[in-house]
Amino acid sequence: MQEIFFVPYLTQADLLLLHHPGENDVKAYKVMEKAVKQGKVRSIGLSNWYIEELQEFLPQVTITPALVQNEIHPYYQENDVIPYIQSLGIVVQGWYPFGGRGYTKEMLSNKTIAKIAKAHKKSVAQVILRWNLQKGVVVIPGSSNPDHIQENTEIYDFKLSPKEMKHRIEVTRGGSVAVESVSISER
Repeated sequence: MQEIFFVPYLTQADLLLLHHPGENDVKAYKVMEKAVKQGKVRSIGLSNWYIEELQEFLPQVTITPALVQNEIHPYYQENDVIPYIQSLGIVVQGWYPFGGRGYTKEMLSNKTIAKIAKAHKKSVAQVILRWNLQKGVVVIPGSSNPDHIQENTEIYDFKLSPKEMKHRIEVTRGGSVAVESVSISER
């Protein structure tokens, strides 16, 4: 990868992410840095990077990533990773805020989160989005349903209490496999 190419009608990208750590990451990121300096890309970041990878990678690059995008939701909380990334002045963005990796239906029907949602007269999805925001995580829920899109924006008129943020939820992974307790918590 020597240069970043654009389609003829695109003159600048807002954000370019390097996906998941692998070989030649520093070399690839330096090409991205060059694109920033040339005005072809406004910001650069990383996707699916964690503490150890960041500690090794960041001293080798010039431009601090604008954001790190990781899977973050009540079943995959990243309670050590989020504050570490934020301490570096990097925005944390959560993809798959509703469970991803096959757990969306399970998470949206979680009884503990549903109980919290009912107390606030909100949906489970709204509680999950609010949980992320209170952790300082920017979320990117996806939907093509206009009602869901509208609902996803209606999360600023309530706040989860510290107790609700720490409430324990029962997580069943893979149907009838193991049940583990995961804490909806704020660090």
